[in-house]
Amino acid sequence: MKLFSRYRTKGPHAPAVSAIAPPALRKLGKVFSQSSSSISVGQTSEGNKTYRDLLSRLQIPINAETPDQIESAQVRDRGQFLARQERWEELEDLIRTHDQNRAATATGTPLAELMLFGARSDVVRAAEHALLHGRPAKDADFFAGIEAMEYLLEEHPDSYPIALVVAHMHIDVGWAWRGASAKEDVREINREAFEAHFERATNILKRFCPKERHSPALSAARCALLPGEAQPLNTLCREFESLIALDPFNPRHMRALGNYLLPRWYGDFPQLDLQARRIAAQTYDVWGAGAYAWVWFDALLVDPRGLETLEIEYFVDGVTDALQRSGDQHSANLMAAHLYRCWQHARAQHSADGLRADLPPALRQGFEMVVRDHLREIHPLIWGHAEIGFENTSRVISKERLSAKGRDIALQAVAMPFMSGLQAGQTVYFTPEGITQVNP
Repeated sequence: MKLFSRYRTKGPHAPAVSAIAPPALRKLGKVFSQSSSSISVGQTSEGNKTYRDLLSRLQIPINAETPDQIESAQVRDRGQFLARQERWEELEDLIRTHDQNRAATATGTPLAELMLFGARSDVVRAAEHALLHGRPAKDADFFAGIEAMEYLLEEHPDSYPIALVVAHMHIDVGWAWRGASAKEDVREINREAFEAHFERATNILKRFCPKERHSPALSAARCALLPGEAQPLNTLCREFESLIALDPFNPRHMRALGNYLLPRWYGDFPQLDLQARRIAAQTYDVWGAGAYAWVWFDALLVDPRGLETLEIEYFVDGVTDALQRSGDQHSANLMAAHLYRCWQHARAQHSADGLRADLPPALRQGFEMVVRDHLREIHPLIWGHAEIGFENTSRVISKERLSAKGRDIALQAVAMPFMSGLQAGQTVYFTPEGITQVNP
């Protein structure tokens, strides 16, 4: 498939295609359609009072706009601004500096990744709009944007930061054509476009060796290209192991590996468990048992059947070790929301059939440990994202709606370890120093 011409053209129109309904949006719609009464855990009464009345006695800060979210937005906006102003040398220097320094937000998002996203966002959004609506936005020409990126690459042939901007642009546009789910029933024209964009991104990046340049960003881009390969499992674990070795303090790489080892993608649960153990052994000095939990993290929410393979004691140990090494409130909310969702899945799947009866109590105990020992404020967006498995496609969902839903779920969940006290009239205060339960 021809992506762009060797000559500048004016006014090409995007081909009309059917709108692709993002799977995360469909899933969230099901979640939001549930009434509050569908969440049975934690529902109680005190006379005529419901659990919502008891929540007035749960005093915990709600942080809907964390410093990390603000910093991430600022870095993305900076990348977008520099690209719009065509200040490529400055953008290139910033991306390289962030990458070489392994600079990241407090929650582990690499600053280089954020700048790369901002730099390509205008072109990618134009492409996504055209594919969603069957036509470009008014006065937009995303094919011209792709060509402009390609000419930029020709002007900076030895710049790996510029190469990353253009390669990620092709990767994003490829996913826009295909859709982000692991489904196989993709229309032929969409699959051809996906493969063509990924092939182009591969050709752009093959001149730059991540190890030689000590670049986690290049290594992460190679991992992002794996879905474009015919047999990605042959190189999947090797590429991710290289990335984790370059940037072992960032758990996001481990989480991505686990997701790709799901049966819906390229692996199976025994292989996922084996790789989680391998990464845990390789990163023990950094994370203790934490990597075992990180590799399983997203995979369990996307496909809860993995709970049948999980070694629950090792997993909870991994959660504890991860929080001891990364004790910020973002991580505490991640782990609390994750354990709560897994507990709900385990209760639904195994309470009746008696299989893996060890799972629900162990997950509940782990959840309550995180709440009591680590959680001091609620980050609603994390809890909202946990409902849909932290899928990347959730970006299309209203942030306000997601945050409101996450707040409700978090308050119900966090109240549970203190429910008997709340019923007795206690007020529970969460502060940075700890938790205080005050009798009436």
